[in-house]
Amino acid sequence: MPAARAPLNESASVTLDASGDGTIRMKPLSAGEHWLPTLASVSAATNVKEAQCRIYIGSAAAQQNFVDGTLSGSTGDSTDRVTGYDINATQQPYIWAVWSGGDAGASATLVLSGTKEIR
Repeated sequence: MPAARAPLNESASVTLDASGDGTIRMKPLSAGEHWLPTLASVSAATNVKEAQCRIYIGSAAAQQNFVDGTLSGSTGDSTDRVTGYDINATQQPYIWAVWSGGDAGASATLVLSGTKEIR
C-alpha cells in the first residue's frame, strides 16, 4: 500500500530565557509518521537583540548534527538544507532549533514545511 501523503506544516515555540537562549526539539509523535522537510523557518516575537539560530538534525544539538545557521534568528530566516532528511517517530533523529543572544522572554518559533507521510 502506498504511503498517505499530506503537506507538512508543523511548528513549535519556546520562550527565550534570561540570556536570550532557547531550544526546540521536534519529531512526529505517531508511529509510522514521517516528516520530509524542505524548509525550516525561524523567528522571534521581538528583536531588540538579534538572536542567532542554529538548526541541527540528529540525536542531539551537537556540532556533528549541524545543518545550518542564521544571524537573523529573531527577524526571521529560513533554510532549505533540511531537504533529504527523514524525521520519524520510531528512530532517533530530531530536528532542533537553538537560539542564542535574543531578547529575554521573547517567544521564538520554528516552522517546518514539506511533506508528511504515513507509512
